[in-house]
Amino acid sequence: MNLKSQFKPYADFARLYYDARDRAHDFGHIERMIGRLSMLSDGLEGVRSHMLHFLTAFHGLWLFWRDDPKFRARAISFLQELGWGEPEIEEAATCLERHLKDPQTVEEKVVHDANYMELLGAFGIAKAFTVGGSLGQTYEETAEIFENRYLNMVKFFTPVGKRMAGEGIAYAKAFLTRLKNEW
Repeated sequence: MNLKSQFKPYADFARLYYDARDRAHDFGHIERMIGRLSMLSDGLEGVRSHMLHFLTAFHGLWLFWRDDPKFRARAISFLQELGWGEPEIEEAATCLERHLKDPQTVEEKVVHDANYMELLGAFGIAKAFTVGGSLGQTYEETAEIFENRYLNMVKFFTPVGKRMAGEGIAYAKAFLTRLKNEW
């Protein structure tokens, strides 16, 4: 089987760059995203596995790609070794830059939703307060940021993501209401 279409090479390349990340954004986050890819891409037309794998593995590495010429050169060389051509690499960089804020390709939409699925339900709440605590935020600050910046702002793009988002957001909002009442 062609290595370009398998996830393992992308994961192996990217994994060490996540070592210094906080627990909510380390390679475990990428592995959780991987677990959502088939569910979120089910029934979608034209999904390119190599682009999906690249975007998932490199999801948290956009700033390295943009700001670190040595990283970018290593990453480009790695992609070329897998058989990527220059136009694909340029497209991948564009997709990586916009996948969280303005996803346009089907792969960007799947990876966007795979990332933001972590905001939903009990896991999303736990992650928000873990990150908030590491940033020195109070419970109140974390709750406000989580609700206003994420729960009320995030849009899902895949049919499965849209369906699952409603239930997860409702759960998180009910939890925050109860938490605020207990304050």
